[in-house]
Amino acid sequence: MTDAIWLLFLILCVVALMQLAAISRTLQETAAMMRRLIAHQGVDRDTVAEPSDKVKELALNPKSYVAAIKAYREQSGLGLKEAKAVIDELSRVRPGVA
Repeated sequence: MTDAIWLLFLILCVVALMQLAAISRTLQETAAMMRRLIAHQGVDRDTVAEPSDKVKELALNPKSYVAAIKAYREQSGLGLKEAKAVIDELSRVRPGVA
């Protein structure tokens, strides 16, 4: 009985590994397609979008800090860490202060 359980476990592991390999191939193909689409559209992935006036206004108000990050993420498509860094930089800059 124990041998049957181990055999079943081994078969399930093999099936799971095959599924993971298929998922990995699909992800690699999708990433390659995304790179081709980005290149075709002429998008520079390293260029950071200039924050809109709304985002700049939100960033200057400490009470709107989270809203500023959210608005900038929606505008730029950046991740949380990157958007937070931009908003942190904007919030340091105060109007009329050199």
